[in-house]
Amino acid sequence: MTRTSSSSASSAPSRFDLREIYRPIERELATATDTLRARLGGGDATLDGYLDYTFQLGGKRLRPALLLLAAQSWGGVERRCYLCAAALEMIHTGSLVHDDILDGARFRRQLETVNTKWDSHRAVLIGDLLITRAFDLICECDDSVIFQKVSQYCQATVEGELFQTDAIGNFELTVDDYRRIVGGKTASLIECATFLGGYLAGARDAELDDFARFGRTIGMAFQIVDDALDLIGDERTVGKTLGSDLANQKETLPLIHYFQSASSGEAAALRARLANGVTNADRTEIAELLRDAGAVEASYADAEALIADSLELLTSLEERGRKLGRPVNGDSFASLASLAQFVVQRNK
Repeated sequence: MTRTSSSSASSAPSRFDLREIYRPIERELATATDTLRARLGGGDATLDGYLDYTFQLGGKRLRPALLLLAAQSWGGVERRCYLCAAALEMIHTGSLVHDDILDGARFRRQLETVNTKWDSHRAVLIGDLLITRAFDLICECDDSVIFQKVSQYCQATVEGELFQTDAIGNFELTVDDYRRIVGGKTASLIECATFLGGYLAGARDAELDDFARFGRTIGMAFQIVDDALDLIGDERTVGKTLGSDLANQKETLPLIHYFQSASSGEAAALRARLANGVTNADRTEIAELLRDAGAVEASYADAEALIADSLELLTSLEERGRKLGRPVNGDSFASLASLAQFVVQRNK
């Protein structure tokens, strides 16, 4: 990926180690995590047991980290940042619990999914409980803009999932169709994180729009990589059930690229195979087919192009922040840049 800036955002750490990337917000992220854990407890042993288990399913803490880094990059982290960071992680975890039901996933983060450990009925309710507890935190912020934006982005997440559900079994999707789906189901909550971080640090107007665009751009890239890993990843490395997109007849970007470049006969043959249902062994064969056709590589190239756009946004934001006299934090901008690059470098 080509970088064309001399700002702090372009001199991000070369090691894509999340602990290193998160170092500028190490204490702040710990506080947000403590807030999250404390608010998952409510005093009832049964409910606390369910919610404590969901805490263990957490992985990268990407959304809290993005919110805190965005806030720190533009001026500083205040109390409401911790409430919002914990709330977004709750909403994200709740959506994962629901996703695992829809996908029939058996494990996540090397642990049984909630629907596997208990059952789908409890999993639906546990996911709902996480999301409703998140809105308690949002209400504590006592800010109509925060409440409106979180509500708006949550709606977009559900709409994206519904678009994908309606598209199951449809192997004629376009790239625009795919972007509409992932722009809602994944990118919206990541966009929410960077928007809120910028907003709580005092960003306004064009700069606030760019914080949101940065989150949306890396959110789109994140889902593209996720979809590629669902095909070519190793379950032990990724830490969750793979092959669910093929098994559930979801057309993702690698398939779209394949159908665009394949002959009519090749495309028809693969569509017929997918329509008949695929096994784990089929996933390996289909992944090789897509790799050989350059479809996986083309998907990664799309993700890298999005990340290049996100880095340009960061460079522009940092430069404008300095001109506006903001207390810009170069280390946080550098970590945002590293986190963007991590999205396409990760293998899990």
